[in-house]
Amino acid sequence: MVDGDFAMRESELQTVLKSMRAAGINIVAIHQHMTDEQPRILFLHYWGKGKAVDLAKGVKSALDAQASGGQ
Repeated sequence: MVDGDFAMRESELQTVLKSMRAAGINIVAIHQHMTDEQPRILFLHYWGKGKAVDLAKGVKSALDAQASGGQ
């Protein structure tokens, strides 16, 4: 099992979502804690069940997507 959350810029959200869903990792919630911040930061909570190596690859893929700046 994997369970965690990401904090990311709004521009990174779609790329991270696609990476996690492609790995079979479920998205539990997307929300924000602050108001009027720049850049806008979103929080994504996730969980997944499967082989540890596959889940680790999925999270790594999302981290790589986030590092690319959502491009």
